[in-house]
Amino acid sequence: MARVVPHTAKEGRVMVKNATNISLTLVCCLSQFLHNVYGSAINMALPAISKDLGAGVESLQWLVSAYIIALASMLTFAGTLADRWGRKRVLALGNLVMVIGAVVCALSDAVPWLIVGRVIQGIGSALIAPAGLSLLTAAFPQVSAKAVAVMWWTTVGTASLAAGPILGGLLVRDFGWQSIFWAGVPLGLLALVLGVVLLRESRSDAPDPFDPLGQLLLTVLLATLAFTLIEGVHLGWTSPAVLVCACAAAVSLVVLVPVELRKKYPLIPVRLFRRASFSTGLVTAVLGYLALAALLFLNTFYLQAERGLDASSAGLMTLPLAGGATASALLAARFVEEKRSRLALLISGALMTVGGVALWATESAPLWTVILPYLVFGFGFGLIADPVSVTALSSLPPEEAGLASSLISTSKQVGQMLGIALAGTLLAAAAGTSEATEFTEMGGWVWALLVSAGLAIVALNVRRRKARAART
Repeated sequence: MARVVPHTAKEGRVMVKNATNISLTLVCCLSQFLHNVYGSAINMALPAISKDLGAGVESLQWLVSAYIIALASMLTFAGTLADRWGRKRVLALGNLVMVIGAVVCALSDAVPWLIVGRVIQGIGSALIAPAGLSLLTAAFPQVSAKAVAVMWWTTVGTASLAAGPILGGLLVRDFGWQSIFWAGVPLGLLALVLGVVLLRESRSDAPDPFDPLGQLLLTVLLATLAFTLIEGVHLGWTSPAVLVCACAAAVSLVVLVPVELRKKYPLIPVRLFRRASFSTGLVTAVLGYLALAALLFLNTFYLQAERGLDASSAGLMTLPLAGGATASALLAARFVEEKRSRLALLISGALMTVGGVALWATESAPLWTVILPYLVFGFGFGLIADPVSVTALSSLPPEEAGLASSLISTSKQVGQMLGIALAGTLLAAAAGTSEATEFTEMGGWVWALLVSAGLAIVALNVRRRKARAART
């Protein structure tokens, strides 16, 4: 077969550039896959971990939340580190840290060590997210090409977050819960090697300085808030430990706001919250990811404890959820192109509300009836990612987009943390004990949480549409 040779040097350079950009997109998307799948795949392993390590709901909440707390508190710091030290280096470091965390988790024979491994994974994930996205946006100067690359990045992220339970269920059934973590080791090493070989270094010409005080206050705020929500039902809402952490969370928030307002380069750009569209976008992101995280956490106990499915079957039952989210994530790009992001968010909230009501209604119906509610809810969730970013950034000048984007990413993780904390608290409160991991007698409280989140998304964005119409 004859070898195809470029007719001109220019064509040759174009082919090399295209191949480089494709390689960059693949490496970043593979890292993004690991970043998101570890946030949700563990949900299908929770019953097996509970049985093997004797973990109750309280411990299971920490297994999921520890990853998210580390991720959320480190995201903005990691973005600054990537700009200063080099995005390729930080992406490689993130993949390496993720692999180390996976090995620690896989070798753990007790819950505390498993939580330590999850924290390490969360730090690795925090390094991956901003570095990968920054590499993509820097590599594609043309707006159209950049939009396509970011669309694939967002789609892979949404799909992997929703598909995590499917992959986790299949692995847990055949190889045990440790296999979820072992499976990520070769993928992480592959992403690490490909990144080192194929990617070119990229960094900011004028990186923001670090904000150690802001980092400390944010970490304390998230950790103590999670402790208060998770341990309140187990230790008692008036127990000294819970009261101390609640006060610490409140003090951290009260101190964080004025400290960050005085800084020229804050970790948390508090001043941006004065813009209504930005605040609306962030709250929408929190609510959307809160609902998804609550559903994925609850789904484990619902399908396995209540419906009697094994981990594999329970994971496959969420296929409509993953499929709907992936399809609508691609569709969301069309809404963004047509400048109809707010409409996409309204539809998203409405579908998540309908999906939550349908899940509530089919709680005791034949198993096949939950397929449509999963599809509807997943389709609604997939419409959030791109439109919520556009909505939040729409009123901001370009020079503030990077800082605002990091806060949007953080808000999504905060939403997941709150969703897991609230869902687990409702589950434990209904069971009356921190050791129970049964869905029975919980009633519709968590389904009501999903419905409330969907309705709140609709209410927020209807109000913003009316306010914009009134100004015009």
